[in-house]
This record gives sequence, structure tokens and C-alpha cells, in this order.
Amino acid sequence: MEIKDQLEELYLALIEDEGLKDISIKSFVRPETLEDTEPSIVIIPIGPPQQSNAGSDGYLTKKFMYQINVESIDRKECKQLQAHIEQILLSKGFHQMEGGLDEWIPDLQRYADVRTYSGRGQLYTDY
Repeated sequence: MEIKDQLEELYLALIEDEGLKDISIKSFVRPETLEDTEPSIVIIPIGPPQQSNAGSDGYLTKKFMYQINVESIDRKECKQLQAHIEQILLSKGFHQMEGGLDEWIPDLQRYADVRTYSGRGQLYTDY
């Protein structure tokens, strides 16, 4: 039985998008080798997948939550990138959750725009 990887699916959707082609996109942590002045996108799972959509003898899919961190030395660039990411995630069935972060981080000398998204996998798919 092959198990699908929702994190990989979202990662591929972002790196394959023409509007994000020059942006560093990673999962879990921003690369230490990336220049401080370079913008970045980091996808962080918020816990393991959860059972969702109960059926006759089990669950039909999984629910996923991801935190998307965008950092840049330009506040407007953070906003533009997050707006672009939002459209990609909406097309994948994810929606933005309440909360997040929108601030200047003095120690890093970068703006951070952090949002959490929730969505479900395809029905009858093992994740």
C-alpha cells in the first residue's frame, strides 16, 4: 500500500508555481545557508494528520494543518507572497485559520507573516 504525503504535495504545488520560482521554499526550517536578505517560505506541519469524515466502518480521509512562514526584509513582499500562497492553498482545498503572526523581528532584521491553513486530503486516500 502506497501512502500519499500531503506535505510533499503542498511543497510541490508551491515550488512548481511560476510566481514563486525565485523564492526559497522548504519544510520545517529556513535554510541557514540562505542570505539574510533573501525571502523565504517555510511549511511546518501543525501536528500529525487527524482522522476525518467518518464512513460506515472507518474514516474516509485525513485532516491536515500547516503553518506557512514567509520572511522578507520587505513587508509588502511578505504580503504579496502570502496572498499568492493563499490562492494556491485554496485551490488545494485548504483555508486560512484564525490567528497567525505579522511583525518585524528585530533580531533577524526581517518581517514575518505567519498563517495557519487547514484542509482535508482526498477521500479514500491513504495519508
